[in-house]
Amino acid sequence: MHAFFHRTLLLLTEHYVWIAIGVVLVALLIFSVHLGRHERHWSGRLLAPLNWYSRNLAARRLTINILGAALILWAVNLFTLWVTPTLTPSQLFTSPVEGPQPVRITQAREGVLDEVASYTGNVQPWEDDVIYARVDGWVQALNVYPGDVVHHGEVLATLDLSNLQPALEKAQAQVTFQQAEFQRDQQLFKGGAISAARFDGTRMRYQAAQAELHQVETDISYAALRSPLDGVIAKRHVYPGVYVHKGEMVVKVDDLHRVRVQFNVAESDLQWVHPGTVVYLRFEQLDDAVLRHRFPKAFVQEPDSGTGVLRAVVAAVFPQEDPQTHTGLVEVRIDNPDLLLRENTYVVGDLVRRSVDKGVLIPTSALTTEPGGKQVVFVVSPLSEQGTVEARDVTVGLRGPEQVQIVKGVAAGEFVVSQGNRQLVDGQTVDMLNQGGGQ
Repeated sequence: MHAFFHRTLLLLTEHYVWIAIGVVLVALLIFSVHLGRHERHWSGRLLAPLNWYSRNLAARRLTINILGAALILWAVNLFTLWVTPTLTPSQLFTSPVEGPQPVRITQAREGVLDEVASYTGNVQPWEDDVIYARVDGWVQALNVYPGDVVHHGEVLATLDLSNLQPALEKAQAQVTFQQAEFQRDQQLFKGGAISAARFDGTRMRYQAAQAELHQVETDISYAALRSPLDGVIAKRHVYPGVYVHKGEMVVKVDDLHRVRVQFNVAESDLQWVHPGTVVYLRFEQLDDAVLRHRFPKAFVQEPDSGTGVLRAVVAAVFPQEDPQTHTGLVEVRIDNPDLLLRENTYVVGDLVRRSVDKGVLIPTSALTTEPGGKQVVFVVSPLSEQGTVEARDVTVGLRGPEQVQIVKGVAAGEFVVSQGNRQLVDGQTVDMLNQGGGQ
């Protein structure tokens, strides 16, 4: 009898909306049955607009049948709710372990937490330059190979421009002849022997000859292809002995003394990223000792994870998104001592979206998700090796790789179960393997 009243009370308190729906259905059914039977009384006169419905037997039967079916379904569901006890998620599951459950505990502490979004990117040179052939000719020598370090002004390749030698000799002879003509006519013009128009013509032919000689000499100077910057040979597009045409690529040079690290960031994260945003760069293929030696000022331990990383900041967020992937390009710029990083080096970047300076932090493993998505933490007192856990609903703030911020539910200094909490229930007895919260 006690169980009957208990279930009935739970039904009335927790499903009152469903009961109200049933009351409305019963009222409508009674109203439909009796509608029109008292048309001659004062109540029937008030319902005059519904007299057609009350006299239409088919319409009334259809309405009564629909309301009756709905009432039957309501009654069945109400009975199901009454016979099914309302249990909490902790009551639905019991621990498979009899007796105290062995667990490890951790103390909730105040600290700094970064919420990061991880993206893969690659290294691009600070500047790259492709050396093109500026005249037609045979590649006589190619002095560099990919990976060679070169300097500004260094000759990288030489073209055989011996075919321009006759043109050079002809241009030199023409200049010599026109110079003599110009000097002679200049004297005659000063003496009044020739007109100004004739002297102007001689001067123009002399200047044209000089321009022609200068053009041939310039073309011959293009035989030596020089590096425009200090950098590294990235690629050779031709080989010695081939014939190249004007405008054809010969060598590509990359300036890797400073590099750009680029990431394609989802548009949902772009709202958090701006110039100055902190980024932790992880190079999985490089040893921490190498990074620490080459980047002593930038090398740090990433908060929360403790992994060796390079701390940098976002230098630019490109204004245009990719219409296919809906991502935006984010660029980080760092120095590259000893040219350790090469073009297209793989890198993982943890972009700090948000950060909290003084939040209550617990390990991510201490969170338990119950049916319905509710987040629960089991709190225990570490005063003895054995204790009883208390299940608490918590509100989670920022999430890091290893820790989460608890906004509500756990205070700094309390101890939470960080290992062995998956099968716990509220009020269960546990054995603390690390009494005091040590690891």
